[in-house]
Amino acid sequence: MSRRLSSALSLLVLPALAGAQVRTIDQGSFTITMNNQRVGREDFSIVEDASTRSAIILAKGAVEYRERGLRLQPVLKANAAGASTEYEIVVRGGPMQKWTGTIDRNRVRSFVSSERGQAAKEFVVSVGAMVLDDDVFHQYYFVAKRAGEGSIPVIVPQRNALSTVSVSRQGSERIDLGTTQVEAQKLSVTEGSGPARELWVDAQGRVLKVAIPSRGIVATRDELPASE
Repeated sequence: MSRRLSSALSLLVLPALAGAQVRTIDQGSFTITMNNQRVGREDFSIVEDASTRSAIILAKGAVEYRERGLRLQPVLKANAAGASTEYEIVVRGGPMQKWTGTIDRNRVRSFVSSERGQAAKEFVVSVGAMVLDDDVFHQYYFVAKRAGEGSIPVIVPQRNALSTVSVSRQGSERIDLGTTQVEAQKLSVTEGSGPARELWVDAQGRVLKVAIPSRGIVATRDELPASE
């Protein structure tokens, strides 16, 4: 059964989107610091394809933590509401090598490949669940879209676990991006089984900064998002 599932999931491809109705929602990079020391970088892009009956959002990234020797390559597909539908992450330098999964309404089917072997897992989630993986920051775009919704179910693939977050608006605040000060909307993100996080986004919901105070982690945009 595991072999059949492995073969099926190996066919799961998160293709580059194409078509006349494709638009770039956001793209750029973050500098990641821990206790004010630079430890990593993330490059990412988020695009939307509205050429089909249901719009598709594809978010891709490359994250590197040099001192930890950790490299992450996440690829996420979501619907227009921000709910995740497919996800794949390849991890180099960490305990998990690859997590691939599909989210169909309230059911997750995942396949994990690691040094210890391969394993398939299926579990139930609430409708509208979204992926929010550890050590990846552009995915907070989907969190910001759902601010004020109350408890939001999340999937944390690197832990192969489920959790919930609540996102509340904290008002406007000026933050520094390089040598520029900008006005941003501050959001508070709390997780039942994880650390509290702070999030700053622009008027279009694009992520400018993420902070995890308990870990001393801050991810800050290297440049302002492109004007629309």
